[in-house]
Amino acid sequence: MDIFVSFYDWIDAFLIAPFRWPGNEYLGFFLGVILLNFYTISIGELTGAVLFLLHHRYFSSMQDNMVRYHNLSVDALHSGNKEAYIAANKMAHEDFGKSFFGQATIGFATLWPLPFALGWMSKRFEDVVLWNLPWPKISIRYPFVVIGLYIVMRILLSKRKKHFALFRRVEAIKQEARERRGRFKSFFNPPPPEETAVQEGKKDNEESKDSEESKGNKGSAD
Repeated sequence: MDIFVSFYDWIDAFLIAPFRWPGNEYLGFFLGVILLNFYTISIGELTGAVLFLLHHRYFSSMQDNMVRYHNLSVDALHSGNKEAYIAANKMAHEDFGKSFFGQATIGFATLWPLPFALGWMSKRFEDVVLWNLPWPKISIRYPFVVIGLYIVMRILLSKRKKHFALFRRVEAIKQEARERRGRFKSFFNPPPPEETAVQEGKKDNEESKDSEESKGNKGSAD
């Protein structure tokens, strides 16, 4: 138990130090919040990147299946095969749900340090009022500043992630997966005649091949 108490005391002293560096209390508050948000965003982004690298094959397979079944459903719709369209569309929706919740898991993983930061701020600045607005009559406290700067800093820092090898690796894996799986086909744009002719030619070849094989098997049996 003493280890946890000592660890919390060390973290508390580390986090509160920037608030006391400037001589001005407002400058110190904003400096401390900016650094606190920097730690929060950095830890969260690292968590999300590591989680993605550990499970990217699983996430990628779900997205591959989603695109494949969606494109199959589009082809079936354009060819008038209602049964194949319903079956493929159902599979596409199932894989979309899996992919959505997988991406949401990574997204939430990047946010986990924020509640701890707000909890620490509550312990230190619960009764501190930064500004009193005459209209509407509200008091500006730490959550407004912390969350507001968190959103702004996260947007700005997201554009700088490419300078770090870990995040470049994550983006390279995502780009490779996007190129491999191809694009979504549109329900509203039927395939060009050339592509339709090729598909029908392949289908005819497969049918003729199956017919020849069946005749050959029949002759052997005779």
